[in-house]
Amino acid sequence: MNISSVDLNLLVAFDALMSERNVTRAARRIGLSQPAMSNALSRLRALLDDELFVRSGRGMEPTARAQSLAMPVSEALRRIEEAIAPALTFDPCNLDRSVRIAMTDNSMAVLLEALILRFRNAAPKLDLHIKNSRAAGMTPMLDDGEIDMAIGVAGELEARHRAMPLYSDRLVGIARRGRFGPQGPTLEQFVAAEHVVVTPRHATGGSLDRELANRGLSRRVFLTLPQFIMAPYAVAKADLVACLPARIALAKAEMLDLEIFEPPVALDDFTVSLIWHGRDDAEPAHRWLRETVADVVREVTDLGDAGHWPVCQTLAGMCRPNPAPAGEVAAEVAAQEQPAEAERVPASA
Repeated sequence: MNISSVDLNLLVAFDALMSERNVTRAARRIGLSQPAMSNALSRLRALLDDELFVRSGRGMEPTARAQSLAMPVSEALRRIEEAIAPALTFDPCNLDRSVRIAMTDNSMAVLLEALILRFRNAAPKLDLHIKNSRAAGMTPMLDDGEIDMAIGVAGELEARHRAMPLYSDRLVGIARRGRFGPQGPTLEQFVAAEHVVVTPRHATGGSLDRELANRGLSRRVFLTLPQFIMAPYAVAKADLVACLPARIALAKAEMLDLEIFEPPVALDDFTVSLIWHGRDDAEPAHRWLRETVADVVREVTDLGDAGHWPVCQTLAGMCRPNPAPAGEVAAEVAAQEQPAEAERVPASA
């Protein structure tokens, strides 16, 4: 194929279609009308002798040929954009595109409200789409162009992926206030209680259950849930016990009259990270998005760039029958917090 005979604007249209999986949204993303984008897709199909995108229940799915072209085309366009970007001034007020972020329910509970407000004020033309992770994880979604970034557990990444640690958290126990008292449950009381267990995507055997199994113990699981966010309500209504991220526990304890306790087995901290594909490293809009997320996290968590969140130093106060007012507890937490590092929420808790 003679490249001089190819309209390179078609590659821009292809990249937008690959990202948006929708003709109308792709057209808006690059400033075309919907008929013009449909025409560009027809020309691409003729040029490459492939359907490229087929309709499905979720929108438009790329063919194998389109998937093989996605990364080379995207990287080529990014390099061109990187070459001319220094001469341009990026203004988020003019950012007219869809931004797709995959988030865990834990990170949604901590960050989503603040992210919505910040993006709404700083980039009023931006459309924000929050997605759940696939069963295979978030990185395949980045590879396929289904999302622009992810917030969750970084795990082990390939060289093409990037991760920025956002904040640390840890699992703590919750129960009806007064059930165990300031010292929390003994191991025997903890195991004997009826538990709520969070099992995303039907995973089994989290770190807590492995620790118990190492001691020849197991707990009675009355209820399993796919997300952490509903666990505090189940604990409050049904007099159950659960282990969940401390930030969710602290947010719900006073409202639902719950006590927070340190689990009677040792559990590691985990880190929440911002994850993206390396092809977006130098793209001005993506760089602004990453910086904005990091700035929001600093505001929400009162954390700096490194360190850990010593939440369990404040747990005794949350377990007393007559806890301090919420403002005093929040002030105590903020005074004891230190700067954080990247979230490994166990498969079940």
